Amino acid sequence: MVALRKPQTNSYEERGDNGDSFPFTATDWVIVFNTRINKKDTSSKTQLKGTQAAPSATPNVDHFYDGAKADVRKAWADVVSRLLAVGLKFRVQKWDEIRLAIFVYCPEKVLAREVYRSRVVDWLNDSGISELEPPALPNAESAEVSTPATTPAERLRLVHELLTAPTYEGGAGLTSDADVVGNTDAVGGKYIEAIYAPHDREFADKWVKSWAKRWLLSQQDIDAIRDYAGEKVAYYFAFLRFYLASLIAPALIGVLDYWWHGAFSPYYGVLTIVWSIIVISLWNRQAEWYATRWGTRNFSKIEKIRPEFRPTKIVIDPVTEERTPYYPYYKRWAVKCLITAPITIAITAVLTLVVLGIVSADVYFHKFYDGPGKDLMGFLPTILYGGCIPVFHSKYIKLAASLSDYENHPTDTQHAASFTQKLFTFNSLVAFIALFAESYLFIPLSNAIGSVLQQKGFISSMGFEVTPETLQARLIYLMITGQVLNAATELIVPLLTTKATTVMHGLHKSKAEKAKETEEERYVRRVRSEFERPGYDVDADYSEMVIQFGYIVLFSVAWPLAPLACLVNNFLELRADAFKICKANRRPVPQRADNIGPWLKNLTLFSWLSSLTAPSLSILYYKWVPDEQATNQVQQRLPTLLVALILSEHAYLLLHYLVSEATKALPSRGWERRKRAEFELKKRYLLRAGIDVLAGRHGGVVRWAGDQGSAGGEGVVMYGIALKGIHEVLGE
Repeated sequence: MVALRKPQTNSYEERGDNGDSFPFTATDWVIVFNTRINKKDTSSKTQLKGTQAAPSATPNVDHFYDGAKADVRKAWADVVSRLLAVGLKFRVQKWDEIRLAIFVYCPEKVLAREVYRSRVVDWLNDSGISELEPPALPNAESAEVSTPATTPAERLRLVHELLTAPTYEGGAGLTSDADVVGNTDAVGGKYIEAIYAPHDREFADKWVKSWAKRWLLSQQDIDAIRDYAGEKVAYYFAFLRFYLASLIAPALIGVLDYWWHGAFSPYYGVLTIVWSIIVISLWNRQAEWYATRWGTRNFSKIEKIRPEFRPTKIVIDPVTEERTPYYPYYKRWAVKCLITAPITIAITAVLTLVVLGIVSADVYFHKFYDGPGKDLMGFLPTILYGGCIPVFHSKYIKLAASLSDYENHPTDTQHAASFTQKLFTFNSLVAFIALFAESYLFIPLSNAIGSVLQQKGFISSMGFEVTPETLQARLIYLMITGQVLNAATELIVPLLTTKATTVMHGLHKSKAEKAKETEEERYVRRVRSEFERPGYDVDADYSEMVIQFGYIVLFSVAWPLAPLACLVNNFLELRADAFKICKANRRPVPQRADNIGPWLKNLTLFSWLSSLTAPSLSILYYKWVPDEQATNQVQQRLPTLLVALILSEHAYLLLHYLVSEATKALPSRGWERRKRAEFELKKRYLLRAGIDVLAGRHGGVVRWAGDQGSAGGEGVVMYGIALKGIHEVLGE
């Protein structure tokens, strides 16, 4: 059992909370400080073994040599001093021989100040709805502080910004990126192993149980997610709910069309293209409404600077005279063009060749090879795929993260967009190269490929060939196995590994042992076990849904039942993701968002590509004749294919324009809400100035707001003088 450490005299804990302790259950964030030194940091010096940590709030560094001790103590002092400087309270607890946990709590006065600043900046930058006027300035002299109402996510977000924002933006500048410590004002680096917020156990249990009983989430459910995990995660669930509902139409159409026309139906292909355009346009309207409802419009204007951002200098804004971090745009542009782009292109080419080689081997052993060990050789491509792609993926992710860091983006949104686009490139290649190769290479050229293989002596006969049914089978395999593997890697594996690590660290307790624990002991043990969970990455879930969208719009013409399979999967995915967040991952860091970010562009890209793939697959393989050679059939259909591609692409652009204009012309709930709020705000300000903006609605009589129309008043006298003047002019 993890013992709770009592406050000690002159300890950091007592200084951190100014002598006024807070319960562990009030913790906002937990900072895990790891004193372990990497081998490359100690050079030839090695760590002494067998030394136990001292029971105090300062890090135990007795098991390190002098140079390493000084580094650890300096890092600890930097972290602690920064927490004190921004006014946060904290308590420190030893977790094991190398880790100290800092339980951070934000006092109400500090939180009220941050809320006030955030609301004022939002209001000034027109982020949110205008009816949210800035709250009254907190009274620093008052003993009682009235903090404006905040959601749990807003509180955690503001405290997290206070922890991680650079010092020139009023934050503590804590980071876990070792490369920027020393190059920026950030501190912590390799010694900060994690910064995470404890889960609200009661809410999480209620959330999971409630969702298990619902067919579809309500708006109140989406708002609850936003209040708990922030807008970025809420946008994912809102999009998933919208996408799930939008799949009903293509699922029904796919079933009926598959029944009547079979695979590669041109009617289904056209409807899929139209569906993709309408879905993206309607989602944009929905996202705009959410941004207004949640107050995140224009939030990118006021986003905090990343502590990892490395400005070349601090400049004075000539207009506002504010101190602003500056990094030349041409440097970032040069890094993207001269480093990121060539490396990405090279890796893309290598990955394409690797996947294409594996797919070619798979086609060869399953469709052409008829030699000894045919059944066993058929497993070789699968083994190669399972061995190469995960390794390639892990290496690529590290490289993509390094390239994104080197581009030195100032905000988290820009940094995340850069990284996710690199992630999307890799996932798309892995998901679609095989299908593109089979559709436009192996099937059309199957006879030619077979002839070459027979001449070279690799096969003895032409008894096999690649057919459209092969493409359909591969699509089914990739979709179904991909969904199963994603469920296993995202849900089952984290649960098993977390269970194993909690048992290993003695955090798993029997019912009898739990009954003897105090409330704080139980809370700390649960927080300690949550540290063993992986962090939640909403972009990985976005990537999964966008790739699935790609399968539907690009290749589901080969298997019209694909939308139905995705509909069933997403119904379960909606609940599995909620369970994953609450039970298998750490609590997400609340982040603001006004849409689904760069993933919207990726959806649009797939939608445009569908105007090429859907008609081409339909023309090439609809009403396929099995007894006729594939190469001859494709050659006969090529002229029709070329004409259809030109017409389809132009029709897509025209339809996209018409749908976009039509959706813009329709009244928007977000626009109406903003207009109403802005009108009410202007009305209040004008009334304070003595102007009634509603005067025109009272029989056309214009009046001052302060004029009560009393008989004999100054207004009546002036009105009478005016009437006399007009009578004199008219000669009446």
